[in-house]
Parts: sequence; C-alpha cells; structure tokens
Amino acid sequence: MKKSFFAVALFAVFAGFLNAEPIITKFEIQGLKRTKEFAAQRDLKKFIGKEASAETLHSIENSLQADNLFTNISIECEPITENESCVKISLEEKMSILPLPIVAVNDGLFSAGAFLIDSNAMGLKDFFILGGIFSRDNISGMTFFSRPPKGSSLGFSIYTGISKSDTELVTTKDDSVYDFGSLSFRGSLGVSKKFFDCFSAELSTGFGIVKIDGSDEIKGEIESEKVWESSAAIDFKTADWNGVFMSEKSAAAKAFVDVTPCRDVFNGFELKIKIQQPILDKLRIVQSASCFYEFDAPIVFYTGGRSASVSLFPSEFSSDSMAGLSIGLEYAALKTKIGLFSVYAVYQTARAKDFDRTWVFNQGAGGGMKMYLSKVAFPACSVEVIYNITEKEFRTGFSIGMSM
Repeated sequence: MKKSFFAVALFAVFAGFLNAEPIITKFEIQGLKRTKEFAAQRDLKKFIGKEASAETLHSIENSLQADNLFTNISIECEPITENESCVKISLEEKMSILPLPIVAVNDGLFSAGAFLIDSNAMGLKDFFILGGIFSRDNISGMTFFSRPPKGSSLGFSIYTGISKSDTELVTTKDDSVYDFGSLSFRGSLGVSKKFFDCFSAELSTGFGIVKIDGSDEIKGEIESEKVWESSAAIDFKTADWNGVFMSEKSAAAKAFVDVTPCRDVFNGFELKIKIQQPILDKLRIVQSASCFYEFDAPIVFYTGGRSASVSLFPSEFSSDSMAGLSIGLEYAALKTKIGLFSVYAVYQTARAKDFDRTWVFNQGAGGGMKMYLSKVAFPACSVEVIYNITEKEFRTGFSIGMSM
C-alpha cells in the first residue's frame, strides 16, 4: 500500500514538471518612441523567472495598461529553449506631451486655463505639469514634477503653487459666510518608496503662506497664516484591464502635522477608498469613499466641499471635517478609434461640519458621461448632474481636459 502511494505521488510530481510552462527569460518590445528601452524593460523585470502562463501574460498587460502610456498592446510568447521563453510585446505609444486646454463649469461657476503636461517626461515615465487657471474670482499657477518609485529606487515629487483669489465661503445651504481676498503660496517636497507591487509610502514636507486682504468684520476669525507641514502617507493599489475598462482597487491614508511660526499646532488625517469592479465586459460597479478631519485648522486651510468623493455641496463650501460615499454603475456605451464613451449613474451621501459647527447630512443621486481618449494619456471630458435630495436642488459639473 505504501509503495503504491509513493508511486502515485512520484507520478504526480513528474506530471507537474511535464506540464510546467517555460520560464520567461527576456522581453522584446516593439513600438517604443519616446519611452526609453531601459525604462520599459525595468518595469517588466519583476516577471523574469515566472512561468509564461496566461495569467502571467495578463499581468504583464495590466502593468503596461496601468502606465496609461500605451495602446493597441499585443503580447505573445516565443520559445527559446524547452524551458525558456521570450515575451514579445507590440504596442503604440499615446501622445504624452502636449499643451492641454482646461474648461470647467461647476454650479454655474466658469473657469479655464492651460497646462503643459508630460506624463512621460524624458521618456522615463516621470510626470511633469506646468500651467495656470483663471476664473471670475481666482487666478492661479502651479508646477509639479513626480518620479514614481521603481524597484528599490526611491521616488520623489516637487510642487509649487501660487494664487490670488477673491474668496466667498458659503454654508452647505449656499448662504454666504465670509468674503475676503487672499494671496497664497505653497511649496512641498516628497520622497516615496515602493515596498511591493501594490503598496507604497511617502513622506513629505512643505511650507504654505496665506495673506488675507479682508474687511474688519472677519478680523480674528480669518487671518493671514504661515505654516510648515509634515505628512506621512501609505497607498495600496491594484488594477486590472478587461479589454474595455482599467478597473482599480485602492486604499490610501494620510496623516499630517502643521506648525505655525507662533508654534500653534494643528493636525489631521485623510482616508480614501476606491473600488471599480466589472460585472460584465462593458458594465462595472464604481464605488468611492473618503473622509478627512482637521483638528483646530484655521479657516483658510479648510478643504473644499467636493473633496469627499461627492458632488452634493456647493462649490464654494469648505470644511475641516467631512465624509462621503459614492456608489454606482458605469457602462461603456460606445468604443471607437477616438476613445471610449461611457455613461454612469450614482447615489451619493455625505456628512460635513458646517460653519456653525453642526454636522449636516446630505444625500442625492444623478449621473453623467465620461470620455477616455485612446491615443492621448489624459482625460478628455466629463459631464455630471447630481440632484441633492436633502436640499432639493441640482449640482452640475462639466469639464474638458481634466476635472477641477
């Protein structure tokens, strides 16, 4: 009996070796133009030594699609020896550098601008943006450079921004609370590290200044502020390409401590979760939730009301505490050579602390349209209409170029 069992086990192991897929030992990539060959190969090194199975080839395509730099990707495996194989990849690069006009209308407030964006700076998959936005009450400019962490190498980011605004802050019911002018500047530097394919962390520090030009009525409540900020963040993210959508599952957490020259200290945290799950090839569930809390933050550092995954509150509302949830369905209505047109429907709910320090609950439902360009590594346009059931009013949003 023992001999029979040993023989069966030995046969199972031997059969496993016979059915094993060849090992990936090299990649050949055709179609690269701006992207450096070593930069593309660098991100595929993690697949060297793995079996050339259908699952591994799908993971390779996921990795390339997640860069949002390539389209028309085809992957095939070619044997080198009995136990080794070469993965041949054919692709086209999207336009990754171009001047991008911005037009947005949120609740009737118009804004426009232009940016020079390079999502593949120097062919190294770095990200660079330079530009500005103007509206009736605001003019601002910013520059940002980011090098994501790769393998054992650290990543880093640099940001500077300046704006001049005539700011009106309103309650959740759209009643005016404060009206003041301001000149602000912010700069920051971050260092990031990737620990696993789906997990990374970042430490950052920065300086911000807001100079207030307002009436005596707000003196003592809204004042000029200077602050040093230090923060730590962790991020978990996976993505899967099903031939129609690049669906993402992610979770992020951030904690910060800010110190003023008078050594006043305020701190806070932010949490974000996103889940996109296909249920059919062209239909997926889209869910997002986020919350933030800022302890004893000055009003000038409050966060905008559309930062908690919802579009329920007025564009000019801001708060130091908010939580929101959005859940819905997105359908790929039309796919052409230009790109993908989708429609979606969502239910949203949120809770925020208003300026009278009471908690306000809102809920609503609505939908919209999005366009994803196939040849350009940037968003194209989006239209959204949300009906706030609690306040019995509509919130609208429209953007070309990117969401603002």
